Amino acid sequence: MLIEVAVNSAPGAIDKTLTYRVPPEMVQAVRVGSLVLVTLGKRPVTGLVVALSEEAKRAGLKEIRTVLEADFLPPQLVDLGRYLAERYFCPLAVALRVMLPPVTARRLERRWRWLPPAGEETAAALNLAAYLPPPAREIAACLAEAAAAGVSRMHKFGRGRELEHALAVLKNHGLIQEEWCWREVPGSRRSPWVVPRTGAAAALAAISRRAPRQAAMLKTLLEAGPQPASVLASGGSYAALHRLEQLGLVEFTLTPPAGAGGTDPRGLKHSNLVEAGETGNHGGAANVGAPLQLNSDQEQALQAIEGALGRGGTFLLHGVTGSGKTEVYLRATGVALARGYRALFLVPEHALIPQIVTRLRQNLGARVAVIHGDLSPGERAATWERVRRGEIQVVAGSRAALFAPLPALGLIVVDEEHAGSYKQDAAPRYDAREVAIKRGHLEGAVVVLGSATPSTETFYLARQGKINLLPLPRRVAGLNLPAVEIIDLREEYRAGHQGYLSRRLRREIDAVLAVGKQAILFLNRRGYAPHILCRNCGYVPVCRHCDVALTFHQEGTLRCHYCGYAEPAGSACPVCGGPLVHLGAGTQRVETEARALWPEARIIRADGDTTARKGRWEEIYRTFAGGGADILIGTQTITRGLDFPGVTLVGVVNADLSLYQPDFRARERTFQLLTQVAGRAGRKTPGKVIIQTYNPGDPAITLAAAQDYRRFYEQEIANRRAGGYPPFIKLVRIGFSGRDEAGVIAAAHELAGLIQRDAGGMTVLGPAPGFPVRVQDNYRWQLMLKVPNWSRKKERLAGCLAAYRLRQGLRLMVDVGPVNPW
Repeated sequence: MLIEVAVNSAPGAIDKTLTYRVPPEMVQAVRVGSLVLVTLGKRPVTGLVVALSEEAKRAGLKEIRTVLEADFLPPQLVDLGRYLAERYFCPLAVALRVMLPPVTARRLERRWRWLPPAGEETAAALNLAAYLPPPAREIAACLAEAAAAGVSRMHKFGRGRELEHALAVLKNHGLIQEEWCWREVPGSRRSPWVVPRTGAAAALAAISRRAPRQAAMLKTLLEAGPQPASVLASGGSYAALHRLEQLGLVEFTLTPPAGAGGTDPRGLKHSNLVEAGETGNHGGAANVGAPLQLNSDQEQALQAIEGALGRGGTFLLHGVTGSGKTEVYLRATGVALARGYRALFLVPEHALIPQIVTRLRQNLGARVAVIHGDLSPGERAATWERVRRGEIQVVAGSRAALFAPLPALGLIVVDEEHAGSYKQDAAPRYDAREVAIKRGHLEGAVVVLGSATPSTETFYLARQGKINLLPLPRRVAGLNLPAVEIIDLREEYRAGHQGYLSRRLRREIDAVLAVGKQAILFLNRRGYAPHILCRNCGYVPVCRHCDVALTFHQEGTLRCHYCGYAEPAGSACPVCGGPLVHLGAGTQRVETEARALWPEARIIRADGDTTARKGRWEEIYRTFAGGGADILIGTQTITRGLDFPGVTLVGVVNADLSLYQPDFRARERTFQLLTQVAGRAGRKTPGKVIIQTYNPGDPAITLAAAQDYRRFYEQEIANRRAGGYPPFIKLVRIGFSGRDEAGVIAAAHELAGLIQRDAGGMTVLGPAPGFPVRVQDNYRWQLMLKVPNWSRKKERLAGCLAAYRLRQGLRLMVDVGPVNPW
């Protein structure tokens, strides 16, 4: 039998597929998805079996060395990798990378085993070995005593060719046998457990004001029971955790406490040990929250999803903000678990993971593993192994969680499906929504896409009947949508008002703070001032490596938000010595203004700068959700899906930032951002939203204020049809980059001509420079293709790309269905 193997030429990175022969004695153990050991050149490397075929007369094929794990990866995930490769124009080996964990928690070890049984046969074997060269004699004696030993132990008898020759001699005489096995990597031990001690409950109130991080951890322990330290600290708060230990409020133990393992409320068994990245309800059924009463719309949606479990199907759960979509997800997940299935729960932002994990744990008592890009390689590898072994019921996380090897997968939830972060910007450049639907089809699982503002493409599919539409047209508990007021910033300017918060917004914040409620201020731009210039000569500081202006940050640095370059900010122009002025506002500047206006208020900021440290967002979320802050200032991280009961006011500082971007989705993104952030207000008590804008009459703003998605969709789909944009055609971006700008431009023109000649029926826009044209000292040019009848035309495009030969020193990028600018 012959097999096609995707080979690991470096730990965790599959680079190529090769063909190998399977020895007859291993045929029964090999199948698609098996992990095998093969020889690449002269090196032993691991590889994944991706295809089987009958043996043909092919000379020179090597045999595999051994089968490490027969059922390493489910065949459905191998099929999903083939789908990724075909749909997104990437090699199969590259597509399979996202399926596998980093190889960090364990390593392959080469071992040798003594074959003759104990007694006279071993004695005879040793007599034979006495006539062999010295290294072979010592190795035989060692193995006869130890039964088996790793190759590292053999090094004391020799190295390199000398050692290999001695081992080969013993093997040829039938005295030893080579084998390979996994060994744990030193330092990859499991996380200790944290247990609350007597007096912890009484101390909680005392430390809440002075130590919010410690209080949040202690509250979690008291509510949910003992937790793994790695989960409780979220990778960034071990100092606070050890301070709790010093105060005598918690203790560490390497033994899982009683109630932290065994059988969960659904009767599914799981092991007692928890790896990094996992969390669960370790206190048993006592922590399961009382179920909420569903309204009739939620009941109908739940019944439709329940009826499809075991058969498969795709649904769009479309409801206004606060309509109870999460409760439907949770009920559907509970039904899936009760029927023996497992579930995937995807969210677009890491910020949403703590909230949904808490709900899954408290409402269902589920064993939940978390997978996202901020986990360390060791955490990802350990979590992946536990998921594969069937010890996890629900995997929650960002788009990377979509490839978790869950057995018996029955439900996939893609929350806030409209979010652009579901699109991967590095190879393979997949769209997690499309891939989720494909995985659901391969696994026979139900896929639920949910959003208050679905993407135009998704809602179009629902209107066409290709996705089942489940509407939730009203908020739960009889609450109305928040009242929305639009403030014309042009009037503020004419009135001579200074500052970035309008007079009306300031009065509303005063009122909120007076009654002890909370407010959110949203501005989708981080930093202090996005623009700096010299008033005398017009000088603007620009990144040395990218063709973009630097952004001023409050700590006195100028930063590039593309490559991360930073330099100290001066106060005088380096060209003429004139004064440098700061124009525009980012979240830092709004925070400064807010602290000056309300010095007694507790204000926190959530953006790419404050949440860069691992675990920091979860600290911010817990603090604000627990009432530890009065005003939250942030970028789009805070707009999606978060449920803050104390928030009664949302202020949008500038609604125009995304409105006039050079992108056909600009209005859709503006509508989605405004609708989503407005939905954070009034989820428990009546709320209010203030939207500040220089364009108060733009439909994206007025319809977002009215939360009128249907009317916005009708306008947007008409514009898409007239302009020839998705969903009526498929967009494909082909990018070129390199240090030689002339070579990049020439390569782009060459491929454009090839496509126009050999792939008729496509509209080729460009070549045109990327935006920005230079990033990290690489020049970027691109083609944009408008492709009608995608299913029929993509083979022509694939043929053009296969025939094209890229010039040396340049890189080619193919992005099917691009979402973000390049």
